[in-house]
Amino acid sequence: MNAIIEQLASQLDIQPQQAESAAGSIFKLIQEQAASGDFQQLLSALPQVGDWIAKAGNVEAAPSASGGLLGSLGGLLGNLGGEAVQGGIAGALGELARTGLNADTLTKFVPTLLDLLRNHIDPALVEKLLQSVPALAQLTGAKSPGGLGGLLGGFLNGN
Repeated sequence: MNAIIEQLASQLDIQPQQAESAAGSIFKLIQEQAASGDFQQLLSALPQVGDWIAKAGNVEAAPSASGGLLGSLGGLLGNLGGEAVQGGIAGALGELARTGLNADTLTKFVPTLLDLLRNHIDPALVEKLLQSVPALAQLTGAKSPGGLGGLLGGFLNGN
């Protein structure tokens, strides 16, 4: 088990399999959106990223646990608009929902993952990847007030 996955699981109080699956979903989005050279640098620094991508969305939540979250994520996508869907968030959110993580944990996942990455690889590479994948800004809050947490919170509180 990789130190990043162990730290994610510990900090967010989730199962390591959930951490791997959710991290894989985020890295899959990065792979699809970032410049090939930048992604190859990431793979060189953290070869296990390829394994995590293979596990993206593979942890199934119990139907009762995921149904409400999937509905919430559908509403979130509507709030984000077409740019977010075109930017790859739709697929990443769908895979994240299948990990069984609750909304509160999802709001913390991406920022926690990125902080851990900055501690394990060149922080400049992390920033370069963030800049080249605008959809990540939606998940971290860099472009929208409150980020995913604010959007999810607003949606969930409105119901």
